[in-house]
Amino acid sequence: MNYGYYPGCSLEGISVEYDHSIRSLFAALGVEMTDLSDWICCGTLAAPSMGRLLGLATPLWNVAQARRAGYDQLITPCSACLYHFKNAAKQVKENGRLRAQVEKIIELPLDNPTPSIHPLELFSNNGFETRIKEAVQRDLSELKVVSYYGCHISRPAEVMQFDAPENPQSMDRLLSWVGVQSLDWPGKVDCCGAHLSMIKPDIVVEMCTGIVDNALAAGAEAVVVACPMCHANLDTRQEEIAERLGRPFSLPILYFSQVVGYALGLEAKELGMKKHIVDPVPLMLAKCRQRQVQEAAA
Repeated sequence: MNYGYYPGCSLEGISVEYDHSIRSLFAALGVEMTDLSDWICCGTLAAPSMGRLLGLATPLWNVAQARRAGYDQLITPCSACLYHFKNAAKQVKENGRLRAQVEKIIELPLDNPTPSIHPLELFSNNGFETRIKEAVQRDLSELKVVSYYGCHISRPAEVMQFDAPENPQSMDRLLSWVGVQSLDWPGKVDCCGAHLSMIKPDIVVEMCTGIVDNALAAGAEAVVVACPMCHANLDTRQEEIAERLGRPFSLPILYFSQVVGYALGLEAKELGMKKHIVDPVPLMLAKCRQRQVQEAAA
């Protein structure tokens, strides 16, 4: 397969550690991908708010560029970008007149767009289980986490067409392949508040408080995410969340690519772990050592 890679704005800015860990993990697994040239912002919420055609042309420019480059699939780690790509492609596929209008704007064909996929989708559908299990170098079997998918990886189902919309399992499976305990919990698809962080931070704190409270109640030592906005909201709001909960806590928020990469022997620095507000490195080191101590005692 010929894979293209779309980092998007967040992975070159506030979530650069996600980008570093994705690239490091893919290299460790021997998955080759090429950055999409001439990529632009997916448009996020701004472009659609200014008009339907702009909201479609912005993400579809990238999709059309991927097709022109000859990629079989476009790997898109940001779930928001992925939603905009898939949603726009679905709309023009179902409406020939609309497709013609967008093609006129971007001056590129859209008759056979390159599929956009999340890395979790890549790992789930291409027989990676054995390859990943055989590559494990660190024992993280004592690490207890919850997998937090957020809104868009599996929803809306008719657009994303991946995993179970209300109870996704792809990240849980991936973490289990490297020995991590991914706990069952009720908050895996709850909304973190997303872009309301910019205009209604109190609402975001309230929503994230529920997520953190559920994670702690499940016995999680960390929350594993697959979205830059989810990571930002949960990682940066913990002092405010602690005030609402009425108790202090420190809960590392890790990208799935960091956890899997660490299990495969990659170092914390190359996985960007030192860029988090809540430092996850002590937890990861402690869990490895805890397992080593248990094995020595046995």
